Amino acid sequence: MKIQITQKIAMLYRMLSDRLSSVQSFFVALLVVATLAVGVTAHAVAGQEEMFLQLDEQLKAELQRAGFTGRIESTLEKRLGRKIDQKLAGLGRMLFFDTLGGLHDDNTCAGCHAPAAGMGDTQSIAIGVQNNGTVGPNRAGPRNQRRTPTVINTAFYPKLMWNGRFIATSGDPFNNALGFTFPPPESTTQFLPNHPSITHLLIAQAHIPPTELVEVAGFTGTAGKIGPRFDKFDDGMGSIVPDPDGSGFRNEPIRQAVLKRLNETPAYRKLFGKSFPEVAAGAPIDFTMFGRAIAEFEFTLIRANAPLDRFARGQNNAMTESQKRGALVFFGKGNCVACHTVTGKSNEMFSDFEMHNIGVPQIAPAFGVGLGNMIFDGPGENEDFGLEQVTGNPADRYNFRTSPLRNVALQPAFFHNGAFTRLEDAIAHHLNVAKSARGYNPESAGVDADLTYSLGPVEPVLATLDPLLAAPIDLTPREFFDLVVFVRDGLLDSKARPKSLCNLIPTSVPSGSPILFFEGC
Repeated sequence: MKIQITQKIAMLYRMLSDRLSSVQSFFVALLVVATLAVGVTAHAVAGQEEMFLQLDEQLKAELQRAGFTGRIESTLEKRLGRKIDQKLAGLGRMLFFDTLGGLHDDNTCAGCHAPAAGMGDTQSIAIGVQNNGTVGPNRAGPRNQRRTPTVINTAFYPKLMWNGRFIATSGDPFNNALGFTFPPPESTTQFLPNHPSITHLLIAQAHIPPTELVEVAGFTGTAGKIGPRFDKFDDGMGSIVPDPDGSGFRNEPIRQAVLKRLNETPAYRKLFGKSFPEVAAGAPIDFTMFGRAIAEFEFTLIRANAPLDRFARGQNNAMTESQKRGALVFFGKGNCVACHTVTGKSNEMFSDFEMHNIGVPQIAPAFGVGLGNMIFDGPGENEDFGLEQVTGNPADRYNFRTSPLRNVALQPAFFHNGAFTRLEDAIAHHLNVAKSARGYNPESAGVDADLTYSLGPVEPVLATLDPLLAAPIDLTPREFFDLVVFVRDGLLDSKARPKSLCNLIPTSVPSGSPILFFEGC
């Protein structure tokens, strides 16, 4: 273009210079340059506008093919069949941040679902009971087995947990016509079809965390009863964990112990009474009430109004050019949408909610006091068998639920075990799994030092790698950059940032228990 401009100026100047004085020729030349410059600028702007329009049309076509509407957030109350009960949600918020619900007295939902981390984990692998009272990068204590996923947008998830063990049997978390399927002892009998109170998967799921020894219940009183390797964990803190009932599990006895705590706390009886008339009339708080309150709070945590959503609804300027190009890579050449789907039961959450082996490198803490509360799988106790733990089928080994991608930029780590701490590395892993897994170094990946203790074997994982990831995908540097920008920024709802979520932390809780210290808030 510059060469063409220069040639035209020279030609016009030569034509006029023979006829005009030198002064006149000079001013004519200036006029020619200005005229050409205006024309070229207008041409360039028009060309750029045309390019933007083409990019918009391409992305709109891709979203239409994928079935993405950008309107999922607005469907919540319609699918609930009612308005969100703000009074009940407020009670759920108190329970979410109150350690009273944990028999060990040192952890609660918010201990692992941090407001400053998009209501997800601050760690590569979660730290539950026996923590230092801090929620954030400086949280310390023995590790569990996996990274805690976010609770944002979980109202739309038909399958919960990394090994998918909590399931809406109908495929729709809002539909309890077929009940909800959980591992024993709840199985298919605890949350029955058409239960009048347990109407959503989140209500059922809220029954489980208080029963988990490594999450909030603790080990006090269990020494010698769950295996000699756990004797060391009877630290005398908190309430005694009750013995198993006739099912052979502690789940229901623990729930009853938590209910006893709630019913003995006047402030909680008063709050529950405001939402449940039977409690106000003197009836005891039951666990379906606890589950409904927690779930109602989680219904308020919908954050699905990202730039891509607004673009899909017609706001062309909601996304940057880089985000749009990255979205085209995501839905096209990168083939990310093959697993991170948006249609059907995905509910536009960027997950098919199926189980896949994507070749994630295996990291594990050492087992022992202050180190790890979980015994990992495999002969070296440094493997996580994933779905096999639920089904007992070796063919399901290393399979984990596809991670939903909304607000993923707020995560400090990625995959079920947080093996990568940079989004760029996590995306690059998908593009060449074998190279990434075989060359993995936990220190350069940025995981905490205690998780570099032992790496699990790589080749058995790669031997059953999902065929969708078998062949490397070559992206240009710009394509990779744009893809990262789209996943990081194009899927981020600004209301999921710490500034918004930190406002959820109460200044006090009904039990009077100390509030955990939330870094970043």
